Amino acid sequence: MGGLVSAIAFPAPKLARQAYEKLEKRPELVWLATQFGEPIPALYLEPTAISPGAGYVLLYSHGNAEDLGLHMPFIDALAKATGARVFSYEYIGYSLSRFSGGVPSEEACYRSIETAWNYLVDRVDPAKIIVYGRSIGTGPTVDLAARVGDAIAGVFLQSPLESAIRAALGYVSSHTMYPIDIFRNYEKMHKIQCPVAICHGMTDVVVPCDGGKNLLAAAPHPFPPCWLDNYGHNDMPYSKVFAYLNAFLASLPSASSR
Repeated sequence: MGGLVSAIAFPAPKLARQAYEKLEKRPELVWLATQFGEPIPALYLEPTAISPGAGYVLLYSHGNAEDLGLHMPFIDALAKATGARVFSYEYIGYSLSRFSGGVPSEEACYRSIETAWNYLVDRVDPAKIIVYGRSIGTGPTVDLAARVGDAIAGVFLQSPLESAIRAALGYVSSHTMYPIDIFRNYEKMHKIQCPVAICHGMTDVVVPCDGGKNLLAAAPHPFPPCWLDNYGHNDMPYSKVFAYLNAFLASLPSASSR
């Protein structure tokens, strides 16, 4: 049953290798290797504007049914809108990692973000890093943030899930099916010792907004949330998300002074 949950939870796009030619040609492409030698690609974008994010690095964890090759337009827009550097890494078993035999799983996501984190902290003061997760990407994001304490500047969660089972089947099922549940963010939020901002569509039927509200209530240092009326899981406009993110960045101490 646990294997079935993982299979449903990680529908990695199955595109042909040539679909990633644009990704492979990006000058910002870097290759990382996990503790087990699993190769994962990442893009490290420099800012193109001066705005609230100047001096910060956004460690971005993407949503499900997408990958690093497919969301390049989003992270390009993210770097432009915030003025922050953006480090977008891939999960084991997604995009170019898939062609090396990588198999996606909850633990593989944790290894992937740990690898990305280790790469960054060798080059950047952790106090300048903001971890940003969208949808299932909030799983590795929350896990990392709960483990590093107040070392990072902040946490930004877009359409976060309390857990996979709670998102799909509700609160009661997360107890009856606890052994096979994955990304149990609700158990970790109280450990995050930095500001947490959450943006969620109020008509989200994939990951209900109530989950985002419950996670924010559990965060020790919540930032005023952004609950977007009449938007669901995949239709929140970049402009609204980026405006909220910039407000969050502006509320943090200047990265250049940390």
